[in-house]
Amino acid sequence: METRPPLISRLVKIQQEEGYISQVHAAELARDYHMDVGRLYTLISFFDGFRTCPPGRHKIDVCCGTACYEKGAELIYERLVDELELAPYQDTTPDGEVTVEQVYCVGACSQAPLVVIDGDVRSRMKSHQVPVVVRKLRQP
Repeated sequence: METRPPLISRLVKIQQEEGYISQVHAAELARDYHMDVGRLYTLISFFDGFRTCPPGRHKIDVCCGTACYEKGAELIYERLVDELELAPYQDTTPDGEVTVEQVYCVGACSQAPLVVIDGDVRSRMKSHQVPVVVRKLRQP
């Protein structure tokens, strides 16, 4: 009898290696696990950590944990969405340059609000700083 790794483990590995679960990977997994692709997408969409579209070249995570939220994280997130002209439920700019996501607790609450830009933690961020951040990311 064939032994397969758990489906979630395979999804995590693909996400780590590719940055998202492509339609090709989804079709292969559905075939390997003898399930309908729609059912697989239901599973993928259940978990916030899985993406079905490629992430942008730059990644911005806005911490929306309690401390950050209380200190204005929602305003920072909204300003990023406005500055990047993201449509509702869209997290990556159409040009594929920037992905913005809300995350829940970066773990440095004393420095709230926090924004992580390409792995660089920015503490005590203010919404009025967002245009400068976006401008720097957009520079060639």
